[in-house]
Amino acid sequence: MKRKVDCVVVTFNRLTLLKECLHAILKQNYPVENIFVIDNNSTDNTWNFLKKLSQKFPKIVPIHMNKNLGGAGGFNFGIHEFIKRSKSDYVWIMDDDTIPSESALYELTKNVDLINDLGFLVSNARWKDGTPAVMNVPSPANEWNKLSDKGLTKVEYASFVSIMFPRKVIEKIGLPITDYFIWGDDVEYTLRITQNGFEGYLVNNSIVEHKIKSNIGVDIITEADKKRIGRYYYSRRNAVFTERKRRSKKDLVKWIVKCSIIEPTKVLLYSKNYKFLRIKTELKGTIAGMFFNPTIEKVNEDEE
Repeated sequence: MKRKVDCVVVTFNRLTLLKECLHAILKQNYPVENIFVIDNNSTDNTWNFLKKLSQKFPKIVPIHMNKNLGGAGGFNFGIHEFIKRSKSDYVWIMDDDTIPSESALYELTKNVDLINDLGFLVSNARWKDGTPAVMNVPSPANEWNKLSDKGLTKVEYASFVSIMFPRKVIEKIGLPITDYFIWGDDVEYTLRITQNGFEGYLVNNSIVEHKIKSNIGVDIITEADKKRIGRYYYSRRNAVFTERKRRSKKDLVKWIVKCSIIEPTKVLLYSKNYKFLRIKTELKGTIAGMFFNPTIEKVNEDEE
């Protein structure tokens, strides 16, 4: 039976990449029903482009936000629109710098009948040279090889770079947390899914390219752009909240000690510049995370 799949793409001021992303989605050999494009109040020509493109391709549904809600808010809104405005069975989500291969969606959909309690299926994200995209490597579950003979790797959590969720799972566990703004919203959301009895899998043959500038992870110690250092506040704050939900009190204390002592020490030893700013950002985020209690939005019954 053919499953209907919608797509959600979140974009902000990356029109060239967005064009490439949408072109790749439209070329899928397993076609999507609707493509909800969330424009996070871009200041370039993104909105004009989307309005014109939607006239040519009616399945493209552009949505303009009045302010930048970050990736977390964009995905929250996009998935909510999928639930409210569509009857499709699954939603496939990604950022504007994700370029799926022509068979990426097909490889995801052909595996849905293999898992009884399917929570999500995530693509195999690669960098431009074909090596694994470092920041998008999922965390393997204890039974990681449960379906390895089918080309699937069971994972505990994954990133939002080409990941597909069943409608019923969203209706059960709710939406991504808007207040995360950037970084960590995908980890929290997919963990929430697997911790509620659903299973997540990396689909080895579903290949996408993540067009990040450099194939490196998120690391405040080596971050070269001073303007970006302040954004690590969200990374640390969000991570503390996520770990609060999944660790025992004893393990959480150990983890907080690592964040508050060991990592600032590494900054002092290895960072080339802006050491005080880096340490201040880490400690500020850690403290904020201890008191951070964002709302987890549920899907309204009249929208199911």
